[in-house]
Amino acid sequence: MARPPDDIGDDLLPIVAPIVEAPWSADFIAQALEVFIVCRDSRGLANLRPIHAASLRLAMAIGREPAGLVLAAVARYGLRPIVVHSTSWRSEPGRIVLAYVTAVETPEPLNPFLVAEPIGRAELARGAATAAPASIGTLQVLEHALRHLSWLVRDDPSVRDALAAWRSDLEAYVPEPFRNL
Repeated sequence: MARPPDDIGDDLLPIVAPIVEAPWSADFIAQALEVFIVCRDSRGLANLRPIHAASLRLAMAIGREPAGLVLAAVARYGLRPIVVHSTSWRSEPGRIVLAYVTAVETPEPLNPFLVAEPIGRAELARGAATAAPASIGTLQVLEHALRHLSWLVRDDPSVRDALAAWRSDLEAYVPEPFRNL
């Protein structure tokens, strides 16, 4: 666990069970979840990331339901989800990474273990017609996830209703499903 900022009292840091039961080791965990937590703040869309990393990563043991782990992680940070959606997967050495985007209500106050950052834009990672990109950056995965939400806001009635207030923020992200086909 990351060390909390010095101005956080011990009463705010309860000892709780881990989110996942699988101990993390590249030797035996072949699946991982990468969770992008997004909210709307006064600047627009913001990425809520752990203070110690570019994204939230969870080990996922075989047989676990990924969306349930995402919901547990979001709850651990005291956040209220609006939409939870799997947006992509990729292969990394020794594991498959399943990416989720989680739209949450704007937290007040922000959990001290999270940082709220404005979301910059990124070119999507492009591979060949039959090969994955040589490298995929965290911001590229987040860009893809937001384009995916932009598409769902237009296409899926439940997401459209849940993210109605987000529509203008998501319009800047051009949905590109199946572009390479």
